[in-house]
Formats: sequence, structure tokens, C-alpha cells
Amino acid sequence: MLVSGLIIIVGMYLLFRLIRPNKYKQTSYYQVTGKSYWELDKGGFGEYQAFKKLEGFENEGGRFLFNLNIPKRNGETTEIDLILIHPKGFFVIESKNYNGWIFGNEKNHYWTQTLPKGRGKSNKVRFYSPIRQNSGHIKHLKRLLSERIPMWSVIVFSDECTLKDVSVSRNARYKVVQLHELRPLVAKLIKATDGVVFSAKDIQWIYDELLPFTQGAGS
Repeated sequence: MLVSGLIIIVGMYLLFRLIRPNKYKQTSYYQVTGKSYWELDKGGFGEYQAFKKLEGFENEGGRFLFNLNIPKRNGETTEIDLILIHPKGFFVIESKNYNGWIFGNEKNHYWTQTLPKGRGKSNKVRFYSPIRQNSGHIKHLKRLLSERIPMWSVIVFSDECTLKDVSVSRNARYKVVQLHELRPLVAKLIKATDGVVFSAKDIQWIYDELLPFTQGAGS
């Protein structure tokens, strides 16, 4: 009985490991990036989780692009994690798959991640403001496409962290959320938008213009 039970458990585990990569290969994330399921590092997995939260917007005409290296004026590039082009909005998403406590606001140049070390001690790590980081991404995107294209900046932190002291102006075109809040936020912004911003032709044009800048474009 014990042996047969173990066989069933092992069989289910192997089946789960087989099904998950197969489903992954059917997603836009795999088709654009070319990354295998087992290649996903911590950052890549955060991006994939964000995509999965928003994947349903493909049924509304949305298109996704990932890991774009957008050229800057000085010849360098800036990397964008995720873009959703939807008939009612253009969303530039910066994924932060962090844990610990997060502190920062829109005025700070640097934010702080606090990680517990035990015995009441903690380790503090500073990182560049994701709001400023994504604003830079949008600046270079608009220079490449058009200054007239309205874009939303969305910073998404993992659910493994705590946004301990993070404040953002309510009416700003940049938002800071955790993973579980991502889909409701985007759905709310889409619902609040009157009329169609991008036609199917517009979306296809933007997609075709940006696809060559994705890391998987040459694969």
C-alpha cells in the first residue's frame, strides 16, 4: 500500500513537471523571449508571473513584449521588462521580484530594501528609484515611437515583500503595486479610459516596431 502510494505521488509529480513546461511553451512570454521554462532566473520568473496576471488581456486585443533593449541617445540601451499594448492603454511594467521591507516615494532618487539578518538585526540595500527608472524607459520609448503616445508606468513588486513606507501621488501616471494588485489596477485603468486609444492596426504597428528590440528577436 505504501509503495503504491509513493508511485502515485511520484507519477503525479513527474506529470506536473511535464505539463507546466508544455503550458509555458504556449504562452506569449515563451514565444517572444525564447527562454525555456528552466532558464527563468529570479528576475525572469517575476516578469513571467506579472505576465500571467495580465495574460487574459490578450482576449481583448492586447499584445505583450518582453525584455526590450531600447536605444538611448548616448548609444547605450535601457532594458524594459514588460510592455502591454491594449486598445485602451499602453502599459510599461517594471518588475521587482524582491522580498523584505521596501521603503521609498516618488521624490526619492534611491529606495531601500531591508532584509532581516536575525537577532533583531537587518541588512539595508539601496536601489535606484523604480519610478525614475521606468520614467527613463518611457522617455526613450517615446523618442523611438512618438511623444504623443500616452503611456502608463507600472512598478510591480512581488507578494513576498512588504511595501512598508511607499507613497505615490494618487493621480500620477505611474503606479506602484504588488503582484496580487496588478491585474485589478490595469483593469481599473482600462475601464476608466473613454473610447479606443489604439486600433488593431496601431497595436500591430507598435508591436512590429518594438519586436526587433526584444532579447528573443534573434532566436
